[in-house]
Amino acid sequence: MVRVFDDTGQFVAYAHYSQKSKIALRLLAWNESEVIDVDWYLHRIAQSIQLRLPKSKLKPKQATRLVYSESDRLPGLIVDAFGTYLVVQILSAGMERVRDMIFDHLTQLLKPDGILELSDAEVRKLEGLESRVVWQTGADPGETVIVENGVTFTLNLTEGQKTGFYLDQTRNRATVASYTKDKDVLDAFCYSGGFGLHALKAGAKSVRFLDNSQSALEILKNNLSLNGVSPDEVSIDQGDVFQALRKYRDAARSFDVIILDPPKFAPTHASLNHASRAYKDINLWAMKLLRPDGILATFSCSGALDQESFLRIIQYAAMDAGRDVQILERLSQAPDHPVRLAFPESDYLKGFILRIR
Repeated sequence: MVRVFDDTGQFVAYAHYSQKSKIALRLLAWNESEVIDVDWYLHRIAQSIQLRLPKSKLKPKQATRLVYSESDRLPGLIVDAFGTYLVVQILSAGMERVRDMIFDHLTQLLKPDGILELSDAEVRKLEGLESRVVWQTGADPGETVIVENGVTFTLNLTEGQKTGFYLDQTRNRATVASYTKDKDVLDAFCYSGGFGLHALKAGAKSVRFLDNSQSALEILKNNLSLNGVSPDEVSIDQGDVFQALRKYRDAARSFDVIILDPPKFAPTHASLNHASRAYKDINLWAMKLLRPDGILATFSCSGALDQESFLRIIQYAAMDAGRDVQILERLSQAPDHPVRLAFPESDYLKGFILRIR
């Protein structure tokens, strides 16, 4: 931890310092009178958890983000709860130095059945840190079951994407489902079926799931079974989404509702041009596949791409598709992923529900 001063010698902030990362400083506190010690970290962690879990008690089958890095003034630390298990990501050199204290405090405060450290993100390499995936307490339960908006999901915490589940889309899955009753739905980049399963629960006429990952589709099949749906009652396609959308068009297939929830196309500003072309491509083909007055729910989780730029991409796609588009709703991440005004990068998930005329 270091003290940061401006060029006049005035105190600016306390910060974690990394010699190897391009982000040399991660700010902790702006008040010089604060004491950055063990109690400071413990208070911040407890405060973040109590905002989501007022009684600091884990609930079976409930999934929640408990600590969200810079948004909770704990840069480089993410803590997710999946039922009575915790998944922790330590993403910065500063948090790496206090990692033992973090695990001890989480154990004492929440008494989880197990804590999985899933510190395998690429950003650790930029911090000069090795990848680490290990159960710090407890043992791998194999499968963990959670319930979201009345829909049941099974998770493999050590093998899933991100920290096991896309918690940032919790409210959006329910919102999009409200447009799907009696509709033919395509859930593209479906992963384990979050949006499509919500659509089925909401009364969708049919759902087609599309993803490139065979392992994700195996999880999807388990989730269908957990919700009393036979794989024969839906359509499941494995393949590259970009190519599949074109093949659907060639086969004269069409839909009432299409959900596009792709992975992060623009992890950095340097990749924005390539990402913009990719976002335009999938939205263009989705618009071509939608019936008149169809609904397109489209998302970007690329922090380097702001909402207005994403909207311009959609506008260009609409022009090339020859479709008139109305914005019905603007969507963002769930409340357990709060956006901190002093850290605009925390506002990474943006989405639109569009009517395609």
